[in-house]
Amino acid sequence: MIFFYRFSFFIALVAISTLAFLPDYSALPPIVSVSDLINHGVAFTVLTLLYRFSYTHSSRRVLFSLFSYALFIEFVQAFLPTRCASIEDVIADSVGLLIGMLLSNWIKKLRSPMGAIF
Repeated sequence: MIFFYRFSFFIALVAISTLAFLPDYSALPPIVSVSDLINHGVAFTVLTLLYRFSYTHSSRRVLFSLFSYALFIEFVQAFLPTRCASIEDVIADSVGLLIGMLLSNWIKKLRSPMGAIF
């Protein structure tokens, strides 16, 4: 199962990086370009969940790594002619990161011997 989570985590990283660095984001199908801020939040929620279930790293390391990734995306976008860096995107990424942390803690609690649902 760990292999599946790790594989999914890296596929998600590649997919999110590809979308983040596309020159023409508006050319994507409507299902993908619903709301830029919602997309950021969902992407970082998923990344956080996959990261937490892939590795036993501390919460601090997960937060630092994914927040650094969010900053990296915005840094690169600042140098792309058709994209721009945005503090709102970093905030949306951070919200997704926090939601992912809360959800992963909740799921891990449910999986514990006292409440083994999964």
